[in-house]
Parts: sequence; C-alpha cells; structure tokens
Amino acid sequence: MVRHILYCKKCGVYTMQEKCPKCGSVALSNKPAKYSPEDKWGKYRLKYKEEMEKQ
Repeated sequence: MVRHILYCKKCGVYTMQEKCPKCGSVALSNKPAKYSPEDKWGKYRLKYKEEMEKQ
C-alpha cells in the first residue's frame, strides 16, 4: 500500500492519516496540479496573479 503525506487546510498540519490528528478535519493531498503545455486555464491564472500583485 502506497501512502502519501496529506495536509490539513484547516490547521496547517502535515500527516499520514486521512483525518487530521490535531483538529479532526479531513486531510487532503498537497500535490500541485499536473503540468501540461496545452494549459487551457493558464491565461486566467496569469490574469488573476497580475491582479493580485496590483493590490
């Protein structure tokens, strides 16, 4: 059985369990999105990033 490190977004704890030992919420995978040269949503992410830098 392959196990991965999971991340609790609620309290910021890394764990190997599916349930956070600190707060009890669901721990999720913290892997980035898979890279693709034909990125359909890249222009929207870039536009969002530029808008956030202006603020």
